[in-house]
Amino acid sequence: MENTSTSLFEVKNIEKLNGNNFLPWQRSMIATPGMRNLEGFLEETTIEDKEDSGIKRQRQTVYYFIVGHLDSENYDKFVVDEDKHPGRLWRTIKEHYASTSAENIATHFGKLFSIKFPSSSSGLSEAISSFRSTLKLLRSLSPQLFMGDIMPQVLAFYVLRMLPEPCRHVFTAVFHSIKVLTKIPTVEEVFKEVELDIVRRIDNDDESNLALKVSAKPKRQLCSRGKHNPLAPHLESECFQLYPEKHDAYHKRRNHHEVGTALSVCNLVSSLPILDSGTSNTITPFKQLFLQTRASEERLQAANGSDMNVLAEGTF
Repeated sequence: MENTSTSLFEVKNIEKLNGNNFLPWQRSMIATPGMRNLEGFLEETTIEDKEDSGIKRQRQTVYYFIVGHLDSENYDKFVVDEDKHPGRLWRTIKEHYASTSAENIATHFGKLFSIKFPSSSSGLSEAISSFRSTLKLLRSLSPQLFMGDIMPQVLAFYVLRMLPEPCRHVFTAVFHSIKVLTKIPTVEEVFKEVELDIVRRIDNDDESNLALKVSAKPKRQLCSRGKHNPLAPHLESECFQLYPEKHDAYHKRRNHHEVGTALSVCNLVSSLPILDSGTSNTITPFKQLFLQTRASEERLQAANGSDMNVLAEGTF
């Protein structure tokens, strides 16, 4: 049987509650214990004095699971050492973030308008994510504020005016479409345009970096026109431009070296019979590879000058 206490803490990639991500955080806090039949511990109806040791251990696990997914600010705000009941901790957090009071809604609007949109691609993506999350929470707390077109249009213009300098052409393009189509875009439509621009900027940066790497590659120094280049990677005494006869001698030595290397690797000389298919020039000492063989008394000469008996010939 699965240990629910252990498996609960094996869940990865849940972001800690940081003040701007309450809705996705709340969803993870409900779903993760729920998949392990521990969601009941988020309620305050647990009768602690009637619990057995296993139930108490599970309740404590859920409590520390919630605590472990609070950032330092929220930990200091909500965690009370004397009270380790997950249901009461859960209620306190929800009352703080999901209260429909005017004060709480004003607090979240303050967070929304404090979000800055930096020029960097990564920072801009994070700001968009925070703005979306906070706006979604505000819509859930006070849907009547977002009824009609006024609030969505105000927020769309606000976001457009807050875009950083690299995104000013997005601002221009959107305002041009407003004049042509006489339709004000939503915040989400503005964000989609910005995200497309981020992708284009990243692609352009990658191409620019590649071009810089290619251009920064040092140019090979060569000799030319019968003169030796002092920066060339060889001695003046070995320069082919000054001594053309050394060019032929060099390549002759190189070819001889490559032939010797091939012979040493292939090792054609063998004490076993050499079989030749005759059609594909295949030479091998392994008789079982051929469909038919016939005896032969011919001799085969290798490239290194040695020769050997051919005891049989074969065909594939």
